[in-house]
Amino acid sequence: MTYTRERLGEILIKADLITEEQLKEVLLAQKLEGGKLGELLVKKLVIGEDELAEILAHQKGLQHVNLASYPIDRAAVALLSERFAERRHVIGIAFEDERLVLAMSDPLDIETVDDVEMRTGYKVTPVVASSTQIDYAVAKYLLSSDVLAEVVQSVEDLAPDETDVIAGEDVPVVRLVNQLIREAVHANASDIHVEPQRTEVLVRYRVDGVMQEAMRVPKAAKAGMISRLKIMADMDIAERRRPQDGRIAVMVDGRSVDIRVASLPTPWGEAIMLRLLGSELAFRTMDELGLGIENSRTVQRLLKRPYGAIFLAGPTGSGKSTTLYALLQSINDPTRKIITVEDPIEYQMNGVTQMAVNAKIGLTFASGLRTILRSDPDIVMVGEVRDPETAEIAVRSALTGHLVLSSIHTNDAPSALTRLTDMGVPPYITSSAVAGVVAQRLVRVLCETCKKPVKVPGSKLIAAGFEASEATKVTIYGPAGCDDCAHTGYKGRIGLFEVMAIDDDIVTHFLEREPAEALREIALASGMIPLRRDALDKVAAGTTSLEEIDRVVV
Repeated sequence: MTYTRERLGEILIKADLITEEQLKEVLLAQKLEGGKLGELLVKKLVIGEDELAEILAHQKGLQHVNLASYPIDRAAVALLSERFAERRHVIGIAFEDERLVLAMSDPLDIETVDDVEMRTGYKVTPVVASSTQIDYAVAKYLLSSDVLAEVVQSVEDLAPDETDVIAGEDVPVVRLVNQLIREAVHANASDIHVEPQRTEVLVRYRVDGVMQEAMRVPKAAKAGMISRLKIMADMDIAERRRPQDGRIAVMVDGRSVDIRVASLPTPWGEAIMLRLLGSELAFRTMDELGLGIENSRTVQRLLKRPYGAIFLAGPTGSGKSTTLYALLQSINDPTRKIITVEDPIEYQMNGVTQMAVNAKIGLTFASGLRTILRSDPDIVMVGEVRDPETAEIAVRSALTGHLVLSSIHTNDAPSALTRLTDMGVPPYITSSAVAGVVAQRLVRVLCETCKKPVKVPGSKLIAAGFEASEATKVTIYGPAGCDDCAHTGYKGRIGLFEVMAIDDDIVTHFLEREPAEALREIALASGMIPLRRDALDKVAAGTTSLEEIDRVVV
């Protein structure tokens, strides 16, 4: 590789990314503050970090790589120490033609290239990645490996109960747990599962609703890991026989993350499940949910009512909370008082009074709801109807001039009505108070970069639910896999919905104690679009795949 002595500032000016005046200002700041020019340009928002990496790669004739999805070779990573990689902002990522492929944030740093060649004995092929991505890769591959080795070394000579004493940020087990959480946040994981096995501890993340393995930790580190997590969650580390719940609030790279923690005793030790909630994440708007035109019109009509209850139905992890916040945001204006009671507060909303459940002091959904109703609200949001008392108070609130939004665990929209009856709410109250039910699921979205048309027999399309006339015209897409989607074929998720507005026919049959299936038939006759049909429409639009809707929709 041939290097020129052309300076970074000259390259950026030639590319019309900065002006000479901007360069002079940053060079002056460099004299006063120190540091690299590129880092100061990004810090002072003169140029974006990814933009800087791409232009450097282009100008030097090098490859620009996305380390978040690059298939990194751990053998290449291991050639450099964590300290060296962090200091020089480089990391080995692969071998190519007996050369080491080295990701660098500054490909003009000839001294580092020479140093790496001397340290490793390999000739270097540099590629360019952003500084943030390199820092993350160093933490993920080098720090995790080094910390894991330290953990094993630090605990292998200790008695099992001695590993319960976890204190100090420099303790290897503490660093390992912090790193697991950090990796999960960067991977946009919704959950972390720490699962003891017979000979090791399996750590898995749930990303876009699908579990994927993150790490296998030696059995020797099990007690220390579990104890550290329980200490962070303010749980009893001495109690190992009963399930426990707790919460953790942490900052990850300047981002606030709230974590719900649950422990579960197993034959090989306690399993720990962590649900990650980013309190500073931007929530979705109504347009981003994937409701579709007809469903969106129905929901908007329900939200315009001055009173009544609207329930979001679906199993755990189906996106009910995200939809609740989107609905709430769409009707959030200064002329109305909105109060919520949640467990926990997942997103903070301006102009909304939010209250978190705290069972330890007796603040439950039911007691919180009673307090809210004495605080003159126009709109009330109850995070979840879990028990008969909360159900009845929420439904009765809708009869007394309040618009109530809440969620309930049922598989479809009609079942929400019968579920309320099962919880002890009299049918005559439910029929008068409930305005509508929105049932939903989440499916993964096909990656726009790599999705491809696939041939599907017409008989299979008809069996999936398509009309015979549709089966001859529709183009079906499937996953392929590329760097943008980490070779999964999917990137992000979208909702599938069925929206049931309560009309007189549904009320009549519900009061006659008709089963949920009968109510479904009446709702379909009234124009309700079933979940399966909404799913098929998204398949026909190329948004998701047949395999994906079969995974989540019965």
